Amino acid sequence: MRKFFEKLRFSNIPPKYRTIFIISIVVAVFIIFGAVVAMRYSSKNTKTSKSPKTSNQLSKSLLDGKDYPSDLANRHPLAVSIENYPAARPQSGLDKAPIIYEAMTEGGITRFLAIYSPKNADEIGPIRSARLFFMDWIKEYDAFFAHDGGNEDALANMDKYQIKDMPVSTTYYWRDRSRNVASEHTLYSSTVKLYDYAKSKNYNINSSDYTAMKFKVDGPPNGADQEVVVDFSSASYKVTWTYDKAQNIYLRLIAGSPHKDKKSGEQLRANNIIIQTVSRTLQPHGSYGSENWVFQTTGSGDAVVIRDGKSIKATWKKANLDSRTKFYDETGAEIQFNPGNTWYEIVAPESKVSY
Repeated sequence: MRKFFEKLRFSNIPPKYRTIFIISIVVAVFIIFGAVVAMRYSSKNTKTSKSPKTSNQLSKSLLDGKDYPSDLANRHPLAVSIENYPAARPQSGLDKAPIIYEAMTEGGITRFLAIYSPKNADEIGPIRSARLFFMDWIKEYDAFFAHDGGNEDALANMDKYQIKDMPVSTTYYWRDRSRNVASEHTLYSSTVKLYDYAKSKNYNINSSDYTAMKFKVDGPPNGADQEVVVDFSSASYKVTWTYDKAQNIYLRLIAGSPHKDKKSGEQLRANNIIIQTVSRTLQPHGSYGSENWVFQTTGSGDAVVIRDGKSIKATWKKANLDSRTKFYDETGAEIQFNPGNTWYEIVAPESKVSY
């Protein structure tokens, strides 16, 4: 090997080949230098091209008027039927729903319809059965619907209403057996599992095509104290909202105690409260006989919109099953809402309400 390199000494190269040798060395150096520069430029350019994909771009949600990461802001709405029987409390996931409807089902018991989209909830429940009037509101968003069975008229109208139905499946729901309650109060899921369920049914989770509420800039808060009371039936279902001027929000109490989320421990709150009065009749048939209420959700009626520490007398209007319910003040102008979550308290004309 040593003898080989000795032969490669410049002095040993014949004169007529020395110029060629020098040129070859220079060319080789330029090639190596060029390759190093090209690699560095390519690396720098690759990092630059990837940055838009990892940037945290925000978009405004149609559901609550707030900004969220663009991939979550306007996911297809997801509706979940959540119970409010005392044994079901505290519920999980209500604090992550931008829209919540509270309405009386049977025997004076209220139930929630929670609408999700931009926020994820690791646990939602307890999940209970469908009601036909829930489906009336679900149509406003064309939402996916997660539920555990339902009364006869709700189940009979799933196809007619073209509901994107997601009934109980052991793959996407679970039972929390650690709770010392009856089995019907133990069914849970999560937004991740339910959106996976939707994808398994070939639903498009990235589409959103519904009429949004009109939003304004939050506030200004009113200086007066305000308490809103909705007495659905008995003391167990008496709802109180207290106004927190400092945060310009309403804090929720149920049966005289702060209503808290099971997972976060936070007291439930609202940026807007809508008290919507609807007429109701007893259904002559169904799973619960004479205790099965049917609500008149289309047409128009009285309402009160509560925000910023103030109450606004309003009229609600819903032209047909698919249209969004709108709210108008006494001048006929459409009411604008604070960005954030909105609670609909659905009451009958005879319900006891103060604000």
